[in-house]
Amino acid sequence: MITKATFGFLKALGAHNQRAWFHANRERYEAARAEVVALVDAVLAGLAHAEPDFLEIDPEDCLFRIHRDTRFSKGKEPYKTNFGAFISDRGRRVARAGYYVHVEPGECLVAAGLYMPPSPELKAVRAAILGDAAGLRRILARPAFRKAFGKEMPGDRLKTVPRGLPKDHPDADLLRYTSFAVWRTVPDRVALTPAFAKEAVRDFRTAREFVHWINRALDRASR
Repeated sequence: MITKATFGFLKALGAHNQRAWFHANRERYEAARAEVVALVDAVLAGLAHAEPDFLEIDPEDCLFRIHRDTRFSKGKEPYKTNFGAFISDRGRRVARAGYYVHVEPGECLVAAGLYMPPSPELKAVRAAILGDAAGLRRILARPAFRKAFGKEMPGDRLKTVPRGLPKDHPDADLLRYTSFAVWRTVPDRVALTPAFAKEAVRDFRTAREFVHWINRALDRASR
């Protein structure tokens, strides 16, 4: 379970985002990180009945580093003020659809899908839409999916359809997306209870068909 101590560490890190402070509070960081690892472990266990391969995943391998890459960023703070974990069938370092858990005071969420993919993966999903838009629409229209994630995918879209396609294409609304991900925010009062893991598992089970549809598109393109 995520505790107030973890939220307290992240809030303090936001106020003192410096290497000296971080090293002086290393034990707080390690304790907070251990809670997130335990959360991810519970999520993996909850998904394993439908995704047996997830039993082989080390939850430690799902977590993103807390260190920020400041090379191309205007902000030079060395640390993120959140914990993020990505679960997929091929690890967290691939452009692959999967499941994401975000832990941050006031900003906790669960997400699923493929977020801001590189050009080859984006083209692969669009090619799949051209061949099976109806299949994707059926998934997005399922009552349980809409209840969890809303009536349409959020995220950035092109102003018009991709180059080479007619502007009045019947699936223009889907083809304009530059990300194929859905998410749901989790209130702090829920995130600080065992219900966080249970709700994440429930939502990820709901999103499983969506994730698999995207990954099949990527697999076809890589053959």
